[in-house]
Amino acid sequence: MSNDSKHQASYDAATSTIIVSDLQLNQPAVTQEALRWSTGTRGAAVAARDLEGCDLAPFVIQALTVGATAINAAGGAQDTYNLEQLIQDVGQRTTEASQRAAESTAKVTTAAAEAMDKATTTVRKSLAESSDASKKAISDTVASARKDLRDELTRLFGGDDPEFVARLQPVLDDFTARLTKRTDEHTSSMFDKATKALNPDDPTSPIAKQMAAFDKRHAELVTQSAKQNDELTSKVTELTKAIEVQRAAATATKAAANVTPIKGASYEDNTGAVLTALATGFGDEYIPTGTTTGALPRCKKGDGVLSIADSGAKVVFEMHTSSGQKRPWGDYLDEAERNRGAAASLGLAPTVEENEGHRVRAIGSRRIVMAFDPETDDQSLLHTVVCLLRAASLAASTRDDNGEVETARERIGEALDALGRLDEIQKVAGQIRKSGDKVATQADGLQTTLNRLLLQAQTALAGTKLTRIDGEQTTGVA
Repeated sequence: MSNDSKHQASYDAATSTIIVSDLQLNQPAVTQEALRWSTGTRGAAVAARDLEGCDLAPFVIQALTVGATAINAAGGAQDTYNLEQLIQDVGQRTTEASQRAAESTAKVTTAAAEAMDKATTTVRKSLAESSDASKKAISDTVASARKDLRDELTRLFGGDDPEFVARLQPVLDDFTARLTKRTDEHTSSMFDKATKALNPDDPTSPIAKQMAAFDKRHAELVTQSAKQNDELTSKVTELTKAIEVQRAAATATKAAANVTPIKGASYEDNTGAVLTALATGFGDEYIPTGTTTGALPRCKKGDGVLSIADSGAKVVFEMHTSSGQKRPWGDYLDEAERNRGAAASLGLAPTVEENEGHRVRAIGSRRIVMAFDPETDDQSLLHTVVCLLRAASLAASTRDDNGEVETARERIGEALDALGRLDEIQKVAGQIRKSGDKVATQADGLQTTLNRLLLQAQTALAGTKLTRIDGEQTTGVA
């Protein structure tokens, strides 16, 4: 793709249009496909030199439309993948956050317990040391007081062998012993109570109760964190399941031909996209109408309408997926034509079995029923049938001032006959695949004849004098 300083493709916001001015493409896939669009519609490939000077605008429009649709589908799949990855990351990060919270809480609780235990041990050691020191100090004080009292009594009552002092000595010894004992007991009791209050192994101690409160709070935090994690995990799981169900439903909707009891929405949408692309190639306009009421009261028959450019002629399309009941196509298409103001109609079903074993069959001069699967079938036959019905609608809607319209109608009748023979040949080709080359050659010949007749019919409708096209191998429809 060449580049220059100007925008080769731009967007016009006023008309919601993409404008391509000077865009050059040399990708092999694009140039190879372009060889099939020399006539404005997809057909047989021509030589590269024969493509020079041809208008490739229909091919560019079709390629951009199909490519944008594919990109959009791929983008949707990528968005779904990103959402699922995000959900997976949320679940993983939630689990990790819960684990970190539990570990952090346990670490803080353990650190607090260790610090408390260390402080308790230090305090208990200090209390034991203080108890021993207090006992020694009290014992020394009592002994000193006893000695001082005895010395004072000896001084007061004097003598080498004072009788009073000798009699008082047992009393002093007993008093000293009892005072020392009571002091030791009181001091020991006081320090024992203090030590017991700081003992974490004693369930009745304040420090043990505080440690139990720490453990209980830690257990509550762990339980609450686990509960919140389980709830969030459950919600993430539900969201994941909802996305999986939505994806499965979308896949089933796309795969099923009959999505609802009323209409095959998926089949209608996919076929409508193909018809829109064909209408663009013709320069016409295709409008989906399956959900809107037409000219008849409370009637929605006619799933789509092809409005032919520069004329009031219309072709109505009706899509149908079988629900076990055979559809009366003649009456159905007649009502669809009247409801949408069309002069020709095309009924579409996804399989040959739903079209009474025919690939294509005419049920009138301007009514055709065709089996067409937009996901698997080639669009060339649908293109030919739509061309035929366009010409038939124009012929029915045009005044015959010079007899040319009658000529066009004759050619259209011959084209319908050829279309019937084409259906028979294609049925035979499906039954005898080993000899398919010969049958396909005959079908191609009839396809060429059909295209020639349609070309003559369109020429007659345009008021141009009919002339025979040289050779029978001319392909393409003007």
